[in-house]
Amino acid sequence: MFTQDRLAPPTFQSSSVVIDWSKDKLQKKFDSASLLQWVQSFPSQDDVHIYLGNVSFHGDRMLMRKLQALGCTVTCRQYQG
Repeated sequence: MFTQDRLAPPTFQSSSVVIDWSKDKLQKKFDSASLLQWVQSFPSQDDVHIYLGNVSFHGDRMLMRKLQALGCTVTCRQYQG
């Protein structure tokens, strides 16, 4: 008889900072350049999770790519009107 090593199930870590950038109120108060500047100054950028709105309609695709290049987790939300 032989034994098999079992792999541990994958674990998912939650981000320490969550920013919901999909809210219109937040987008009107701050611009995307200030968001990028803040994320760049954050010590561990891979611990940041940012929710964006519908990137295909609001032109936030470049912002999404820049945030992902920094190591952030980016989730796009689509709201039904």
